[in-house]
Amino acid sequence: MLLIKSVLVLCSAVAVLAQRHAYSDADAVASAALFFGEDTTESLDPLKIFKDPINHATAVSSILAFSADKTGFKPSEKSAESLTETLPEFITKVTSFPGFILVSSSESGAVQLKDHTTAEEFENKIRDMIDSDHSRKIAFKLAELLPLDLDYEEATRLKNWILSLVVIDKPKGSNEVSIQLVSMKLSIAFDKEPKTCSGPTPTPEAYIPEQTTKILVSKLDVVSPFLVAHAESLVGLLPIVDVERMIALITSPARNGPEPEDLLSLWASQQKVFSF
Repeated sequence: MLLIKSVLVLCSAVAVLAQRHAYSDADAVASAALFFGEDTTESLDPLKIFKDPINHATAVSSILAFSADKTGFKPSEKSAESLTETLPEFITKVTSFPGFILVSSSESGAVQLKDHTTAEEFENKIRDMIDSDHSRKIAFKLAELLPLDLDYEEATRLKNWILSLVVIDKPKGSNEVSIQLVSMKLSIAFDKEPKTCSGPTPTPEAYIPEQTTKILVSKLDVVSPFLVAHAESLVGLLPIVDVERMIALITSPARNGPEPEDLLSLWASQQKVFSF
């Protein structure tokens, strides 16, 4: 048992080190989260959240929200630049939780992007290179995170981005929960004076330049018996945060829409259990 635990810790450490290396020269992070399947949570009782596997979607979202809060990874309220320091710490916190087991960590093949790749082309390009049953929706969400609304000053200062996505999956008819941590590095450039042969002069804009990148995917299985066995201890440590609020907590302000409300401040100031 000790040997198995040591191997799992080593695998987790290798995955974290690989992601840390990928983030080492990043200037900014855009983050989001997704939930797939069925949230069967049916109780507001904190003990039952961890004690009953039917509520484990909320148990997992609470652990993720706690990890984000403790490491300062707060995309909904902090600048994209500051997240380069806290994202690796968040990944470390999540992957080291004893109730999560790292079952795989993979890199895609080379993702080759042409100069001025559009968001739609980007989505289509990466869709089949993501190691997930939900690759289509994950690709769509990553495309939504593209920072193509940057102005000249921002694009000059923030050239290297990490697109980060946390995915929770709880299949319908099952109480098993898994997590995927998806990320990729992307360079952004800016056309200060776009060239045109005819017609009106194009508006200066950020764009995806020619580059080769890759997609990192780490999958964690949630050990349901651990959550059940340690329910009382977990209740004493963690505020309860439902799936919807967890997603808002670790999602960067919408690049094309209203910004999410400051939910972390709300979380800190109110009771431990939110209404679902």
